[in-house]
Amino acid sequence: LDRQARQPLAEYLHTAVDNLVFVPNATHGVNIIARSLALAPDDEILTSDHEYGACDYTWEFLCQKSGARYKHQPIPLPARSEAEMLAQFWQGVTDRTRVIYLSHITSPTALRLPVEAICQRARQAGILTLVDGAHAPGQIDLNLDALGADFYTGNLHKWMLSPKGAGFLYARPD
Repeated sequence: LDRQARQPLAEYLHTAVDNLVFVPNATHGVNIIARSLALAPDDEILTSDHEYGACDYTWEFLCQKSGARYKHQPIPLPARSEAEMLAQFWQGVTDRTRVIYLSHITSPTALRLPVEAICQRARQAGILTLVDGAHAPGQIDLNLDALGADFYTGNLHKWMLSPKGAGFLYARPD
């Protein structure tokens, strides 16, 4: 029954049904991935300065416990182009960057971050990516396989008109 329920969502998100699981919401999905990582004291988690508070708190808590560093890279407003946002964000990457965590569409500013380009560049650098798509499904077309994130989590209750408690977590099959 669960697989049958995930099938139309997988088709909508352009991925295989086995790449998705249901979660209560995107924040829950972020917590699943963040808490499954074995962070070391020299690791850095890079994010933007436009992120959702509850997820920031999760990363701050886990970094405090592990000694890793949670780093907010500024992306000044107004953002003039995707290339400019990518360049500004990438200035925060160091040889210690282990994870990039970003919102697809940010909660506080409604900025659509260039996650496709960031994920592609991160993959080339061997950096794990987690995209918080809480506000994306139903607002923009999503092709999760093409997007390139290692993990993507989203809500279905915001713009897809599903009941609260309907979210998903995507994991790249490789």
